[in-house]
Amino acid sequence: MKLEMFCLNNNLDILNSANKSDVYIKEIHAVRCGLQLTGFFEYFNPGHICIIGKEEFAYLNSLDENKRDEAIINLLKLRIPALIISDNLKEVDFLIKLCKKHKCILLSSSTDAASLIYKISAYLGYTNSEWVGLHGVMMEVYGVGVLIRGISGIGKSEVALEIIKRGGRFVADDLVKIVKISDGKLICSSMKEGTYFMEIRGLGIIDVKVLFGVSSIRIQKELDLIVDLVPWNAHATYDRLGDKIQFENIMGVNIPSYKIPVSIGRNIAALIEAAAIRTRATFMGFDFTNDFISQFDDK
Repeated sequence: MKLEMFCLNNNLDILNSANKSDVYIKEIHAVRCGLQLTGFFEYFNPGHICIIGKEEFAYLNSLDENKRDEAIINLLKLRIPALIISDNLKEVDFLIKLCKKHKCILLSSSTDAASLIYKISAYLGYTNSEWVGLHGVMMEVYGVGVLIRGISGIGKSEVALEIIKRGGRFVADDLVKIVKISDGKLICSSMKEGTYFMEIRGLGIIDVKVLFGVSSIRIQKELDLIVDLVPWNAHATYDRLGDKIQFENIMGVNIPSYKIPVSIGRNIAALIEAAAIRTRATFMGFDFTNDFISQFDDK
């Protein structure tokens, strides 16, 4: 993993790069190294990134200089991937000096240790998890993650552009990276994180972030709904009650799926927004079809 990208994605500052452009991380969970600083290494896995928080730092400062340095050196000799100082701790020159001597990457963060461990572990879990790439446009619509798919030229990007103008948020266009994280959720992003380009036929490539501002984009979004745009077929039978919700299985996760026929005069952006709101209402326990049918059963 590129050291610069790892730091950028986790808001970390580099205090010592150890002349390395990459950081090699074998374990996806970051850990605090309190016990190890006391000399207890049983069950310790040196493949983890190690965090020094306020408590560990206070312990080190309670030791005389020789014992303090010895505690750090014993940890660095195990060749941990990197050492991170949390809580915006100051007066860390001794750590910088020792990490330079033992060629260990040293990073710093203003985040507290507990939050930093969660953030880094989540990031490493995401970047090292099973994933697939699907063609489409990924959007956040009223808080719902919607993957819009359809044949080339049917208007996916134009619909996404209209949704952005109406307050939706753009995640990715063309090829969407879908990652299955440890809790079974599917998280979507651009194949190249940090890029927000969209192709609009007749206009060319646009940068959504530049044209519409940072409030119009999201780096990642959980996949909640798939909408397939299909050409209108006068002879086809379309779902009118919504009593048979379809699902698509992606890496073992069932995602609700709608097929919306496209024809002249249909406001596809509004229909996708309605589908997103309905999906959110379904998550909350509402069942519009049964409520509709029950009106007639009561008569």
